Amino acid sequence: MNKYLTISNEALSSAYPDKPFTVRHELSGHPLFSISHLLELQKVLPPKKIDYYTGKVDVNTDRSKTTPTGLTPEETIRRIKECESWLVLKNVEQVPEYRQLLEECLGSYRPMIEAKTPGIRQLEAWIFITSPHSIAPYHLDPEHNLLLQIHGPKTVHIFDSRDPEILSDEELERYYAAGAANPKLEYNEAYREKDRVFVINPGDGVHIPYTAPHWVKVEDEFSISFSVSFYSRACDRRARLYRFNSRLRWSGLTPATPGKSPIHDAAKDAVINSYLKIRGLFRPSEKIRSKY
Repeated sequence: MNKYLTISNEALSSAYPDKPFTVRHELSGHPLFSISHLLELQKVLPPKKIDYYTGKVDVNTDRSKTTPTGLTPEETIRRIKECESWLVLKNVEQVPEYRQLLEECLGSYRPMIEAKTPGIRQLEAWIFITSPHSIAPYHLDPEHNLLLQIHGPKTVHIFDSRDPEILSDEELERYYAAGAANPKLEYNEAYREKDRVFVINPGDGVHIPYTAPHWVKVEDEFSISFSVSFYSRACDRRARLYRFNSRLRWSGLTPATPGKSPIHDAAKDAVINSYLKIRGLFRPSEKIRSKY
């Protein structure tokens, strides 16, 4: 029995990791998500772990070019009901209380998740604090994610990353090849016919598959959300293959889509692993970048 999270066996067996699905949780009244605790949390996090911008943007806004509001993180949280802002506290698992909460959320589900996506690593927790009617623009994330709604309603629009009309190979290649400076995805209003819409209230959550494009709108109340995320060998392999394909395309070739041909994927993986081993003989060990 999981202490905080409820995921159906059907969702884990038939939908995870490629499709979105709803979950339930018991975190809405947890004191670690009270405004007073969040105010204390933002004091102990390094400044680089806090991002905050205006929430008055449209779906296609490039968040990296958004103008800051002029408020401090503390002022933003205190005035979140009316300051028209979007704020995220990143990697709160670095604080022991939140790390424990993160691990307890996965709890008994971890063996089932690991069975579907072996090599689970780098558990992370982010907290989003957002003013009413704010928008998180269209984007994708490279990791598995469970978005748990703590306060206020939020609408999440999720698209299928396996649909080439939504997300092309070239877009994914550019995304993975760019590293931390990943390019902005372009949203087309025609995509709306293909989205899956989840309205999540306190106690609800939604699984967002890795690399699934999505955008989010906060409704009439301010929102607090807890993001439980992690990587797996499947995430890492997808990243390696698309980076490799970007080099092939740059060389004038037309590479096969990862996942379409196990033989091609295995051959590329062998080349990549050989290169990494050779590089390792001449370079100090490097921590693999996995946040893009």
